Amino acid sequence: MAPFRAVPPSRAGRPSTSKSGCEGGFTLIELLVALVIGLVLVGAILTLQIKLTQQNVRSTDISLRDTEVRAAMDTIARDLTSGGFLFGGNNQNCYTILNYDTGVPGGAPGATGNLGAGYFASFPVSVVPGGAGVALPFVAGSGISLNYPAAGSSNRSDVLVIQSTNDGTQFNSTSNPVSPTMINSSYTPLSSGTLPFSTNPVPPVTVGDMALLQITVGAPPTQQLLCLRVPISATGTASGSSSISSSGSFMPSSYYTGYSGQLGGIGLTGQSISNAQLQNGKLIDLGSTSKTNQFTYAYFVDGSTYAFPTLVRAKINTSTDLEVGRQAIAAGVVSLQVLFGVGTPSTGVTSYMTWANVLSNNQSQNVQTVKVLVLTRSIYSDQKDPMKQAAIDLPDQFGQAAYTKYTPSAAETLQHFSAQEVELTVRSAVWSK
Repeated sequence: MAPFRAVPPSRAGRPSTSKSGCEGGFTLIELLVALVIGLVLVGAILTLQIKLTQQNVRSTDISLRDTEVRAAMDTIARDLTSGGFLFGGNNQNCYTILNYDTGVPGGAPGATGNLGAGYFASFPVSVVPGGAGVALPFVAGSGISLNYPAAGSSNRSDVLVIQSTNDGTQFNSTSNPVSPTMINSSYTPLSSGTLPFSTNPVPPVTVGDMALLQITVGAPPTQQLLCLRVPISATGTASGSSSISSSGSFMPSSYYTGYSGQLGGIGLTGQSISNAQLQNGKLIDLGSTSKTNQFTYAYFVDGSTYAFPTLVRAKINTSTDLEVGRQAIAAGVVSLQVLFGVGTPSTGVTSYMTWANVLSNNQSQNVQTVKVLVLTRSIYSDQKDPMKQAAIDLPDQFGQAAYTKYTPSAAETLQHFSAQEVELTVRSAVWSK
């Protein structure tokens, strides 16, 4: 019998207690390292995305501001192309239109206080200096009181005022709206407000309409054509003439004598109105006040209605002096500045003036062009790129000493600024005088 011999167990059959390297898992440290790397990568991607989004917002903001300003310039240009009442061949251009309304603050545009309460002068295009608390002198009812620039600010923002018509002419095509007054010593319109006219034909006017009376003031070579806005309150016939009377809230209580006392305030120093002048004039019926297509447009910066300064366009009925509409047309506008190119048709523009200088130098009839400068700022701030200059030198940038520098507030130093300028021809200046 063979001896017993123990056989060692097979190595292949023994269970393995070790693992190969390819089957091993991550240690806790390795997992933490991987997590940190992942978080860093996610943070980098988010940071990049945020920066790209901010850059896109700033770029879009600046682009929108430029687009809105260009659109605003187009609107201003459209209003200026019909600036002034379009009389066609019915009369010559007025030096100015002198108005009265018991419901307005009064004062000449650009020279508030030169005219008495209730009186204001109208030009095809003019300017009222802006500023918090300034009331536009030609708006009745609740009026328009400015809120920008803030009181005490050295910054400037003008109110651009344009008289315009919606159509090519404001007249009814079926009748001649112009009626010459006549000499009749039985009438004293200066103190009575009643003008004499021919009885054949009787003036084609309607009671309740608004009218312009055009008279000649002064003597050559400084003679001027002056228009007075008057209401047609009543008509009649007496002493061999038909007559038109003017009274009420749109007529001075002292009638044409009241207008006479305001001529110095519109630059016609030493001049007055007489009965003879009134009886050698022309009355132009402008039509119903409720159906007028004559409007005054006022462009100004509103600094409080919106979250940021905004250029707005107010529409005022020229016959009633009431605001009938307002629209915001450009956000972020911080300064609107207007200059007037003065010259003659033969010389062209020889100098640029503010409206106050135009009036003080009696150059309102020599305005050939209007320069409009609009300064805008971005809506969103840029913390990484603050302004380094204390003021924006608009006079130097545009080569016009009559412009005013703009000094940003502390908060605005984080904004981006852009300035645009356009020069437009005043249409009434190219018509025969």
